Amino acid sequence: MGCDAYNDRMPGRTYRRSIWPIYPGVVGVYLLAMLGYFAALLGFRLPVRVPTFAQVVLQLVVVLLVVLALRALFKARKAFLRLFKAQTLIAYAVFLQAVLLLLPN
Repeated sequence: MGCDAYNDRMPGRTYRRSIWPIYPGVVGVYLLAMLGYFAALLGFRLPVRVPTFAQVVLQLVVVLLVVLALRALFKARKAFLRLFKAQTLIAYAVFLQAVLLLLPN
C-alpha cells in the first residue's frame, strides 16, 4: 500500500465538520450590540420617542430573527454555509434588542 505523506497529516472529514468558526462579518455587529447593552445597563437612553406599538413590532422582529437563526443552525449540519446566515441573524437580533433596550419606556 502506498503512503501519501500529504494526506496522512490531514484531519478526517468529521474533524472539519466539528469546527464552527465565527463569521468575521458579524463581529462588528456583536461589538455594537454589546456596547448598546452596556450603555443600557448604565442608564443611557436614546432621545427618541417610539410608540409602544412600534416597540412591540420590533420585539416580534427580534423573536422572528431568533427563530430563523435556530432553523438555520439546525440546517447547518447538512449545509455548512447556513452557519454564517445563522450567525448573522443572531447578531442582528442581539443588536436590535440592544437598540430596544436603549429606547425610553
